[in-house]
Amino acid sequence: MTTPHAELRAATQAMIERAGVDTTTPATGVDGGVWTALTEAGFTGIGIPEDHDGSGGTLAEALAVVSAAVTGGALTMLVEHTVLAGWLAARCGISLGAHTATIAVADDGATIRDTDDGRPVLHGSARAVVHGPDADRLVILLDPAAADRRPAVAVLSPTAPGVVGTAGADLIGAPVADYDFDAAPVESYAASPVDGTELGRRGALAYAVASAAAARAVCDRTLGYAGQRVQFGRPLSKFQAVQQRLAGLAARTALMETATETAVAEDAGGDPDRARTAVAAAKVVTAESAREIAAAGHQLHGAIGFTSEHPLGRSTTALLTWRERYGSERRWAGVLACHILEGGADVWDLVTGFHHEHTGAAGEGNNR
Repeated sequence: MTTPHAELRAATQAMIERAGVDTTTPATGVDGGVWTALTEAGFTGIGIPEDHDGSGGTLAEALAVVSAAVTGGALTMLVEHTVLAGWLAARCGISLGAHTATIAVADDGATIRDTDDGRPVLHGSARAVVHGPDADRLVILLDPAAADRRPAVAVLSPTAPGVVGTAGADLIGAPVADYDFDAAPVESYAASPVDGTELGRRGALAYAVASAAAARAVCDRTLGYAGQRVQFGRPLSKFQAVQQRLAGLAARTALMETATETAVAEDAGGDPDRARTAVAAAKVVTAESAREIAAAGHQLHGAIGFTSEHPLGRSTTALLTWRERYGSERRWAGVLACHILEGGADVWDLVTGFHHEHTGAAGEGNNR
């Protein structure tokens, strides 16, 4: 079977191999050499229209680069900058230029006000902003709960006056920050055709793809190790119990890849109802399988796989870190249930992929 966007994946992998990756976990920061190479090649602008300083292309192409980068063990801002922040800014008619951006969702009480001299300023907060300290711009979605207020997007510098950031980090080592805004000057501001639900669904798809790529890295590395490691005079892969564990690992990895490939295809297919269902299913499958794949990889590697220097940890830690990003399997399973119970979808159709016309759509709630 030909891998979708194989040339794009191969080019990304070649850049990663040339730049080199330090897979020590937790990481000390984004892999700068890889990010520079991807930026110079225009890969960090894929999926963003050219008239908004992007490279053009589709979401599927952008996710192919994400997948290749994750499989190669690189820690980048591709999801936050390319798939989410750059795309959202462009949808609002805002160009980010050469700035590196990340995405944030403001709290319900956040507001944009004009000062006496007519300059817009932001009041409010945004929590758990991934790669906030790495970015030089924050693309912030304001999606108020009030029905009479419409979504909007504000772009500002995380180091601007009135911005207070409290830095932390996730398990991989990527910085995650909380921000409070007190009359923080806004550089760009526009109404948004995208609300929190749509942004959350796109983020869930991106992290489902990234999780499947991390699972593939764990599977390939573990299969290779089991074939090379000799115990009691023969390779580990020759032991029946190990073979069964490897088979389960490979099966779960294939399931994750199938679910995410289907979701990406449905997202591009033009049927929003089917796309919502496929993304929800992909997030359920990848989140639910993450723990088992990480456990199998470490079990089969033995003690060596638990060292911070071993590259296995970069992939298994990613699986566990991204499991609940943009929603856990329980939340997305609820979306699937609503799609069946309230949206009129047929369970057999969902399982087999057979499609017939039906009415209604399931509510997904807010992805915050």
